[in-house]
Amino acid sequence: MSILQDIYYHEYFPSEPLDEMPFDLCQKQQEFYNEVEKAMGEEFIAKLWDNLGDVQAFRDYINFREGFRLGISLMMERL
Repeated sequence: MSILQDIYYHEYFPSEPLDEMPFDLCQKQQEFYNEVEKAMGEEFIAKLWDNLGDVQAFRDYINFREGFRLGISLMMERL
């Protein structure tokens, strides 16, 4: 099967993206959010994470859509 057929039939499973941050940067981020939580409260942090998750999901969709368009464009050029 082709990749397009696999995608269509929900049989294509891409590998997980490798977007792990370096440990020191991750630790720095965690310390920052701990300070924000102390200052703003637990409820604020919960809302912040929900909103950041929504934004990331939208970005992921836009990136997928753009990658799909790029793939189609490359295939059309190849023909």
